Amino acid sequence: MSRAPDDRWLLLWDIDGTLLLKASGSHAAAVWDALREVHGIGDERLLKNQPMAGMTDGQIARDILVAAGVDHPQIDAHADTVAARTCETYEPGDLQGHVSPGVDVLLAELHDRDDVVQSLVTGNFEPIARRKLDAAGLGGWFAPEIGGGFGSDHEERRHLPGFARRRAGEALRADGTPWPPERTIVIGDTPRDIACARHDGVHVIAVATGGHPADELQDADAVATDAEELRAALLAVIDGREPSADPSRSPDPEVPA
Repeated sequence: MSRAPDDRWLLLWDIDGTLLLKASGSHAAAVWDALREVHGIGDERLLKNQPMAGMTDGQIARDILVAAGVDHPQIDAHADTVAARTCETYEPGDLQGHVSPGVDVLLAELHDRDDVVQSLVTGNFEPIARRKLDAAGLGGWFAPEIGGGFGSDHEERRHLPGFARRRAGEALRADGTPWPPERTIVIGDTPRDIACARHDGVHVIAVATGGHPADELQDADAVATDAEELRAALLAVIDGREPSADPSRSPDPEVPA
């Protein structure tokens, strides 16, 4: 017998650096091409010098434009056009070779459990996130009707888990209320993933598979270095084999996204 929604865990997966490794080259190129087309900027050093890990597409675009001397009103006025052009031009190619080792097996195992719901929290615009996962062969584990939280929802990452919990609740809970934070886990690879989880009062497990080593991720409830350690950390929380940190500790609305 399947469990009631309130008894299940909502797992919110980051994509780049967590599910996929080194798969963002064509994504960054699509953002850059949109900025060149819409705003006429051309110094590619702006792209090369721009940090991206854990940031939303909109925030990346804004930072590049500010560095190019574009003012915020102009950025705001054309933000929707930049997002649309980025999504229209993004072509991921075949990303199956970029799946983080062991993650596909873990996703399949979690999918088969009746106490788990899998969704996304990513800085990618949603069309890019879906296309990227499909190109990697992982899209089938994340039902669009359950929703997620995406860079197309808000420029600041700290707000994205809230979008994901609301959408999952609307899709799966009888009363349509947001998924409980105490039954939600963010899985990501950057301090920004940890910060967004803390802002929303949910659990967080970090993976040192992206650009941040384990010692930079110690503010998470647990840190894993590979899929096997991630599996153990997730099941420890889901199966209640060991206590996890209080997800509501030190919520700080001023933590950077």
